[in-house]
Amino acid sequence: MTSSLRNSLHRRNHKERSQLSHRAKFGILEKHKDYVQRARDYHSKQDRLTRLRQKAADRNKDEFYFGMNKERTVQGVHVKDRGNVSMPVDMVKLLKTQDEGYVRTMRANGLKKIEKIKSQLTALANLITPQDDNLEDDDEDALDATDLETLREAGVIPPETKRRPPPRHIIFAENETEAKQLSQRPSSNRVKATTEVDVGRVEVDLGWKTEESASSRRRRKSKSSAGASMDIVGDAEETQQLNVQNRKRLLKELAARLKRDTQLRYTQRELEMQRLLAGKGGRRKLHGVEEVGAENDDDDEDEMDDGAASKARSKADEKTYKPRVYKWRIERKR
Repeated sequence: MTSSLRNSLHRRNHKERSQLSHRAKFGILEKHKDYVQRARDYHSKQDRLTRLRQKAADRNKDEFYFGMNKERTVQGVHVKDRGNVSMPVDMVKLLKTQDEGYVRTMRANGLKKIEKIKSQLTALANLITPQDDNLEDDDEDALDATDLETLREAGVIPPETKRRPPPRHIIFAENETEAKQLSQRPSSNRVKATTEVDVGRVEVDLGWKTEESASSRRRRKSKSSAGASMDIVGDAEETQQLNVQNRKRLLKELAARLKRDTQLRYTQRELEMQRLLAGKGGRRKLHGVEEVGAENDDDDEDEMDDGAASKARSKADEKTYKPRVYKWRIERKR
């Protein structure tokens, strides 16, 4: 049989045996080359342990070298010096200054991006959707407490103010009949409270563009022209949905960047503190932690005593940053 005829005949393809279906949880079926590799690794580790046991058995307990005088052990373990030389204080201060400059630059870039996101949120027409009990769509698009807190922290909307309870006017009656007459008479405090509630319900104009909701547009179109096409309504709903998605994306990015800015601010103040601690001057550590929201509160801390300063500082988030507060001695500069 010639070679050309032998090559033209059909030959069976010999395939490797795969893992059985009911044993698929054990992974790929191990082949002979995998076993060889695993066996060599196992035997090499066993030989290494055997050599170590033999060295430990043959060790002389009275063995001594003069080099042992310079070495040291920690809980019986030999610790060898790597030969690292401590850097001068001036060089360390220079490196701290460079690190602080880098953090300051990154924080400035982050603040620019935060301002850009705030301008985009301010330009949105449906940033805060008015609450209407008759409209279900507006309730779905309304902001939750987390989003409102993020907007207040960024300064997009004014902070929430706490209203004082209305003052009570106590009237003393001479007898029970006069007390009943005074209780039935309409009180001025009730009128004031009702007026305050009515004023509180009035929407505050924050200077944003207002856009009517999709439901109000649909009702107005149905009243004006009953034969309008449904394509325009569908486009309006799709546009509103895209606006809501864009608003959620911006709010999520704003919250993340605000958190990053807080961490960078903590890092910048920590590097500045380390650089100052490396310098000269007497100082002492104060109890408690520094105020999170304060930027330039060093002058106020010098004027207050220790008790007032510790009460004025609020506790920071220890998971993110645990700041230290030092007070330097006032020295006269030449």
